[in-house]
Amino acid sequence: MPTAPLTPTAVVTCEACWINPVEGVRVTEAGTDLLCRGCAFGQYPRRVDLFPPFGIYGVTARVPDQGPALPYPPPVPSPPGTPPV
Repeated sequence: MPTAPLTPTAVVTCEACWINPVEGVRVTEAGTDLLCRGCAFGQYPRRVDLFPPFGIYGVTARVPDQGPALPYPPPVPSPPGTPPV
């Protein structure tokens, strides 16, 4: 596998299985993938980017519909011991 410089903030758990420690670096057009040996040889893709620009994997533009606004003033909580309303 090609080598790539690692930063002090690089993850130490495989980005594909999230179980095994990182043992290799895969360099792709999109960047570097830090993988365990099994995932690297199996060509498994990494499962998620930790901090993409807008917080959702693969989304590079702002999502237009962000849902309804939160109520104002906020609703009064249910009394203790009763189900939420």
